[in-house]
Amino acid sequence: MTELQQRLATGKGKFTPLYEELDTGPVSYEDSISPEFFEAEREAVFRRSWLYVGRSERLPRPGTFFTRELNGLASIVVSRRKDGVVNAFHNVCAHRGNKVVWQEHPQEESKGSCREFACKYHGWRYGLDGRVTHVTNEEEFFGLDKDALRMPPVHCEEFAGFIFVNLADDPVPLRTYLGDRLLELEAYPFDKMTQHYGFSAPIRGNWKLAVDSVCEWYHPPYVHARFIDKDIAKAEKMVPPPDSYHYDLFTPHMLTSVPGPPPLPPREPGTAGAAARDQKWVYRLFRAGLFGPDDVPDIGPLPEFLNKGKIKSWGNDQFWLFPNLSVQIWARGFYITYTYWPEAVDKHTYDIDLYFVPPKNAQERLAQELIVDSTIEFAMQDVNTIEATQQGLSTRANRQFHLSDQELLIRKFHKTVRDTVAAHQARDAKES
Repeated sequence: MTELQQRLATGKGKFTPLYEELDTGPVSYEDSISPEFFEAEREAVFRRSWLYVGRSERLPRPGTFFTRELNGLASIVVSRRKDGVVNAFHNVCAHRGNKVVWQEHPQEESKGSCREFACKYHGWRYGLDGRVTHVTNEEEFFGLDKDALRMPPVHCEEFAGFIFVNLADDPVPLRTYLGDRLLELEAYPFDKMTQHYGFSAPIRGNWKLAVDSVCEWYHPPYVHARFIDKDIAKAEKMVPPPDSYHYDLFTPHMLTSVPGPPPLPPREPGTAGAAARDQKWVYRLFRAGLFGPDDVPDIGPLPEFLNKGKIKSWGNDQFWLFPNLSVQIWARGFYITYTYWPEAVDKHTYDIDLYFVPPKNAQERLAQELIVDSTIEFAMQDVNTIEATQQGLSTRANRQFHLSDQELLIRKFHKTVRDTVAAHQARDAKES
């Protein structure tokens, strides 16, 4: 064990046996390659869970809106009404079923500001609450009850500036769904971090395999060796020991806390050393890297709900909001959201959004962009592995797989998905 690893080690021992609901045996990945399970999962999980669709900063004033295409599930409009309330509705006209809100290409998402939404097909109009306000040539219809017509509403609630929707008929309230541990997030100053960078990528792999890739730190010396050290033997010695992490499972959600390096000390301009084609020199020059800026913004004292595991050199807390959202809060004053949208059993869309305090000068802006580029590169290295895993699993040459102690979140996550599907199917069977 290196000096770094000795400093971070806690001697806690193994974590998985602490959770009685988790066994330690081999696992199946049939839930990631079975088309039948994918359809069951879509019904049980995605049609009945609260789904994050965007930050409230996207709706800065009444009349602003954005659309979300939830592949295979719904097309929805999210808008801020005149009274300031955020609401959502299906993006479907009550006349002939045309999609109402879109720009040049109906399959693409859109955003903007308006007083009413107008259907491009026959000119029907809708208010910011989705209700019909105008029917073209209304007198030509038969017994039309205009007051009852609307784009169908979708359950929509806000929490800490995060906007969620639920496609179920009668879901539990969002705050009940999140539970006490996640409600603590309200104490974090998300509203100070309005500088946004985001990207989205189609992935040829099951969405759960992508979640898995961010749930453990067993792989970095191999998948991300270029970030750590191209000599894998040296890279292995630079990652924190397994007992230095912290885990918390609060079904259906979960959390992990991760160590990270402290910021570099201040330095005088021009003291970064001779220019080099080397990532470490670039990080030193711009005073930023994968773990955040070295010049940490002042966002006030960190709320007590962070780093409850008392990690010695805390890097971030990653909150997993079931089913498909991760909110990663970093010690250096920024946060990232990861969202996974399934499209098929072997395909999904991966959204990554980074939020910072607005930069005060060009140096801070460049530092943020370096963090963004590093995160994208890191994520894309994971993507290659996700697609390779999907290809390997799909052969079914192996049907049982072995997870280590530091992969307990993977074990827990797949169990929660399978349990949710089984419970839904049991209710359906009982009702029928």
